[in-house]
Amino acid sequence: MTFATLDLIRKENLPAGGPPRFVVSSLFLRDCYEKLTADANEQFFFITGSVVEGVHVLDQCAEFAHHRRSRLGVVADIPSTHNLLIKLEQFGHQFLAHFHSHPGRGLEATMPSGIDESFQHRLERGGHVALMGIFSRDGYVRFVRRDQNFELEPYGKGVIRHAPTVYRLTSFD
Repeated sequence: MTFATLDLIRKENLPAGGPPRFVVSSLFLRDCYEKLTADANEQFFFITGSVVEGVHVLDQCAEFAHHRRSRLGVVADIPSTHNLLIKLEQFGHQFLAHFHSHPGRGLEATMPSGIDESFQHRLERGGHVALMGIFSRDGYVRFVRRDQNFELEPYGKGVIRHAPTVYRLTSFD
């Protein structure tokens, strides 16, 4: 892949005139939390959705097989992720985010690991707009782009802003 190709990908994925903008519903975040913390092992999936007037609407899980899952990590099955990305391309959908769980509780449990940072760095370097979401076991979620250049707006009730890029799910009934 040439630098010209990478520049073209960046121009196609990033909105003109500002940082990437994301919207995510509190109901969708709640559904993701339940899937990501259904058992003691870490879980990982991609997110897609619509892009409306330059706003990336995170609203659909794009799941794939895993090579290995444990309490302390998850490794995607490479052929499965490639097939999923091909399917997204065939249907005209973008890879908008990737969400995964961490084993701990509280705000600190949402801090990205070195592996998380490296994966996000490769995505951004490749021109992807993808946002990383890391969920703790007690309802915190941290959104990350290494370049810190994004805007996120949660929609609906049941989620509160805890820090600039960290939210807490509050409706657990």
